[in-house]
Amino acid sequence: MVAALAAQLAAAPVRADSGPRRASARIELTRGPGTERCPDEQFLRAETARRMGFDPFDAEVPLTVAVSIEQGEGELIASIYLRDRRGLVLWADGYRTRGDCKTLLSTAALSIAVQLDDTGELPPPQAAPAPREEPATPAEAGCSPERPCAGQPAPPPGEAPGARPPGKAPGVPPPGKAPPPSSAGQAAAERFRWTVGAGATMALGLTPGVAVGPTLAVTGRWPAWSIALEARGLSSLSTTVEDVRVATSALTTNAALCLHRHFLFACGVGELGMLRAVPEARNVAGSLLNLRAGIGVRAGVTLPFSESLSGYGTTEAVQRLVDSSVLRYKGNAKSERPVWSAPAIAVAFGMGLQLNL
Repeated sequence: MVAALAAQLAAAPVRADSGPRRASARIELTRGPGTERCPDEQFLRAETARRMGFDPFDAEVPLTVAVSIEQGEGELIASIYLRDRRGLVLWADGYRTRGDCKTLLSTAALSIAVQLDDTGELPPPQAAPAPREEPATPAEAGCSPERPCAGQPAPPPGEAPGARPPGKAPGVPPPGKAPPPSSAGQAAAERFRWTVGAGATMALGLTPGVAVGPTLAVTGRWPAWSIALEARGLSSLSTTVEDVRVATSALTTNAALCLHRHFLFACGVGELGMLRAVPEARNVAGSLLNLRAGIGVRAGVTLPFSESLSGYGTTEAVQRLVDSSVLRYKGNAKSERPVWSAPAIAVAFGMGLQLNL
């Protein structure tokens, strides 16, 4: 009886320590370009602690909760990963919103709290096992994964005691499948992309009367800014300038450097092109080519229809740097008043579609 009582007293602390254990992990928050005004890591930590009733974050534990906030196509994107000390992804989640960043981080904190609160879903911390006395009477030893009781199946070979079968947790890849890319890899993939666009432009001041025509563009796009190269072919709807019947057209190449904020963007524009006039009467001069150059500004809006397709609308004003005009007779540029001269400022309105490559 004395030996049995001694064995029970020796085993009592082990059973007292085997109660529920609070989960803990390190926290890392990365804010990508355009999300600098989002709440910081302290806000995310406080929101998670408020929902769990205690602060679950500890810099000394092997588990890490990595959260990244990125901006793309008018949306804020939150990616959440739980990794072990080797960097393997144990759980992953993500959210998108067109609202404010504070609400997005509060939602991420709720997801983290739910995952950390379920202690059975987390692997035990990698700590050295405490020394334990072997009970004097083998019959008094409790059941454990290492020593299953009679009738209790033993764990499969190669599986850690208490570990969850692979593929059962959300976001955990099955054996043989590579884990999802890290948030840093996703951010690098979203930092730059090519887009091609096609649309229509209406311009005033490039030719006599109103000119319309197609526009083609190739754009290199980052989350907060872009560089575009465009080509336009515009034909005037007016066929008479004073008493001269003439067909005029303009071919221009534009370069635009733009800053983007959600759906809106603003650009600086440089323009280089030619004005071509083809008269109908024989006694009027032949084809005239006038060089055109200017600089200006542009404002616009982008409307995403899907992840790869979006629409746009623009308004721009360009200050003329090189004069262009239409003469009645060729060769009389010094003595003859032009029948039409380009105004100092030309305006243009455009709309079209963009495709992400």
